[in-house]
Parts: sequence; structure tokens; C-alpha cells
Amino acid sequence: MFRSLSTSAIALVLGAAPVLADVTPAQVWENLRQSYEDMGYRVQVGEEQVSGDTLTLNNITLRSASADAADATFTLPGLVLQQQGGDVRSVVESPMTVQMRDTDPDGEEVGFALTITAPGNEIISSGSPEAMEHRYTMPTLTMEGRALDAVNETPVKVTVTDIQGRQTSSQAADGSSQQSTQATAAAADLSITAEGPSEVEGASEATDSFAATLSIKDLAISGTSSAPGGDVDFASQPEAALAAGFAAQGTFTMGALSGSFQSSTADEEGLAQDSEGSFAADKASVAVAISDDGLTYEASAADVETQITSSEMPFPLAYAVEENSFRLAFPTVASQEEQPFAFSYTLKGLTLDDAIWQSFDPEGALSRDPANLTLDLEGMAVLAQSFLNPDFAEGEETPQMPMSPRSLTINDLSLNALGANAELDGQLTFGDDPSQPVGTITGTFSGINGLMDNLVAMGIVPQEQLMGARMMLAMFARPVEGQPDQLQTELKFVEGGSIYANGQQVK
Repeated sequence: MFRSLSTSAIALVLGAAPVLADVTPAQVWENLRQSYEDMGYRVQVGEEQVSGDTLTLNNITLRSASADAADATFTLPGLVLQQQGGDVRSVVESPMTVQMRDTDPDGEEVGFALTITAPGNEIISSGSPEAMEHRYTMPTLTMEGRALDAVNETPVKVTVTDIQGRQTSSQAADGSSQQSTQATAAAADLSITAEGPSEVEGASEATDSFAATLSIKDLAISGTSSAPGGDVDFASQPEAALAAGFAAQGTFTMGALSGSFQSSTADEEGLAQDSEGSFAADKASVAVAISDDGLTYEASAADVETQITSSEMPFPLAYAVEENSFRLAFPTVASQEEQPFAFSYTLKGLTLDDAIWQSFDPEGALSRDPANLTLDLEGMAVLAQSFLNPDFAEGEETPQMPMSPRSLTINDLSLNALGANAELDGQLTFGDDPSQPVGTITGTFSGINGLMDNLVAMGIVPQEQLMGARMMLAMFARPVEGQPDQLQTELKFVEGGSIYANGQQVK
């Protein structure tokens, strides 16, 4: 909740730039007010003053208008809009405040208060009402918040430095609009602390605490969006907006990241259980795109190092990853026609700390080479009900599957770890019953027998179970001629639900 409202607060300060496109400050404010009302807020102004080419608005309050939404209130102490030749210069006064209250599923009131300061902020708008460019700068943006909780204190502070950005917007005669954004920041730092009575039964006299920090360098964001004309908007009617032509895409990149946390919680005997950890990454990125063609979400991180210690763990948990990424794509608009979907995941260069290896392999029987995992799937499916539908799965005791697969292609499914390697690919098609696919999956395996022998020697797998494991493996895989430690398999799925492994029926 805190993250979503913080994002809304930033959008309140920065996202209004596209409407700062009118000729006079009065026209700018009127469009700004309308944009907030379109976002679902009631707007009130405590005082309005005009002096020459300058319009000053004091005590601006925005409150959520919907009875179903959380009670959110944004307060701006002042907004100054000044005509400068053909441009309009706007400055938001600080501190701005945000307060949200809601009720959790147990009926308890929850929420938080947030204060935003942005000294030296400035937005310069130029161009024409139909095609505007907005350049903004913020030397420092600071957000400080605290949970509105009578039991626990949860202060949060976020500081972003050297924000610079550019936004463009254009509007056509039919009411459709186009927008683009590019922004950078030198660094962002977050800190959060929490402390309060333990919630463990019998340890009410004890105190739980948590603290964390996060530092990110070289942030950059870019994106574009297009919105159709008319009364349909994505916030309240996402399916209709997408069908009408709404589309958006954005990319968020980060340079070096680092973070740490410390935690102390009480057990049932009132004794403190302490833990701490840290992580670092060389770079990371997140990208999102949505249109009537589908939703795509992908993220990646490089050179990640993580370490966690706890009084409940016999040794530190430390590992490193050279590359970690995933991509998910699926349809957004319900249709009886087949639509594409895809999922991929890559874990490259996973290494474990020596302390972990020593805990279960002190003799070094297993290969400690970096492990790799690749999963690359794509296919076609029928989306009977959109995930974006506000009524999705409501009122159904047994929700139906909204997406039914029609085909699946395994481009790559490979695992290389502990001296063993497995690679699979294949294609399947599906009818009305997804549990009875038709198609073929092939695979090759190496190092499996050696890995099982090592697991027995280490005592992880009992000797008496090894024979059963080898018999099960022989049902699905056969040795490759001339390569005794390499196996291959062909799984064939036929109509009616039967499955054949290397020509032998196993189901």
C-alpha cells in the first residue's frame, strides 16, 4: 500500500506536466483541476490570487471521490504558475502531505501519512496546447512516511537526487492523445524501520524490530502511452480502453544496487531471534508493456550477491548469481480466438558459499561448478475472461480457468548443476481437456548415474533406494550407444491420454 500511494504522490507532482500546456496560468490550472477530477479526486482550493501574469493557489486538497476506494487525501500548500513569454513556469510548494486510511479484511483501520518536499522544483512548459513539451528538474525529492498504527511505528524515508526529465504530449481532434516520458536521477536511497510489541503468544512483553536500507545509483525511466478519445479510461474500464486503442510501455533501469536489513523477533519463550542480510547487484532493469495485443513484463539483474545470517541457521546463507532474468507475456482482452503467451526464465552462474557446501558435502564429492537453469516456453491459448476484469473470479465458489492452452512449445528446458545436465524440448497441442495433450517431448541427460552414486556415497540417498531409482530412470530414458553416462528419452503423448516413453507405454 505504501509503495502504491507513494507512486501516486510522485505522479501528483510530476505527472501533471502534460496538462500545463495552456496559454495562461488560469487555463493551465483549469486543465490541471480537470485532470485530477478525471483521476477520481474531488478538488478544493483554499485561496486563489492573481497578480499580473502569476496565479497563486493555496491549500489545494484532493480527496478520493469513490466510496469504494480507500480514503486518500493529498494536500499541496501552494502552486505558483507564472507566464514567461510563450512558456509557463510552475512550482509546487513544500511540504506536500498524503494521508490514506482503509480497513483491512479483519475490520482494523490501517493507513499511513506521507510528507513530500521538493525544494528547487521547476516545470517549464512550452509549445502549443495541441503539442506540448515539459522539462522538469528537482535537485532533491524527499518522502517521509509513517504508518497510522497505534501499536507499531514504521517510519519510511526515500530520497531521490538530481531528477531531470522531459515529457511531451499531443492531442488529436478526436480526443485521442499521445505522451512520452524520459527521466533520470543520480541516486535513490530508502530506509525503513519498525518496532513494536511481539505478536507471538506468550511473548507480549518482548519487542520485535526491523530496519532496512536500499541504495540505487543511475536511475532512468522512459515510456510512451496512447489513449483513445471519449469517456473510456484505463483506470475504471481497462478492457474497454484496450479495445479502443489504449497502449503503454515503460522501462526502468538501475545502475549499482545495494541493500541491507536487520531483524529481531521473539520466540514463544520470549528469546530474541536475530537475523541480518545484505545484497548487491551491478545493474537491473524492469520493463512493462500493455495493449490489446497483450501484457508483457520482464526483469533482469546482473552480478547479484546475497548473504543472510540468522540465529536460527547453523551457517550463513550466501550465494551469487551472474545473471537472473525472466519474461512473462499473456493476452489481456478476452476472445474466442487463440492468442500467444510466453514465459522464460534464466538463472546463469549460480554459486554457493563454501559454508553451504561444507554443510552437506564436506568431502567435495559433488561438482561445485556454477549452476545454470534455462526455461523458454511459448504457445497459444484462448482467454475466456480477462484478468483485468474488476469482477474476475467474484461470486464463483470454484473459479473456472480463464485461460485454456491450445498449444505449447518447449524451446529450451535445461539444467546444469552438481555435475549433471538435462536438456528438453518439444511441442504439445491441447483440446478441450488440457490434461490430455498430444505431441512429443525429447530430452538428453548426462552425469545422472554419477550424481546418484555420489548421493549414495554421501548418505543423502540410501543404498536400497538406488536400485528403484535406476529402474524408474530406465523406464523413461535409454543409454546413448557408446556413451554409457549419457541418456536420451522421447515422450510421446497420444489422443486418449496415453503416454509412451521410448516406444513403451507408461500410461
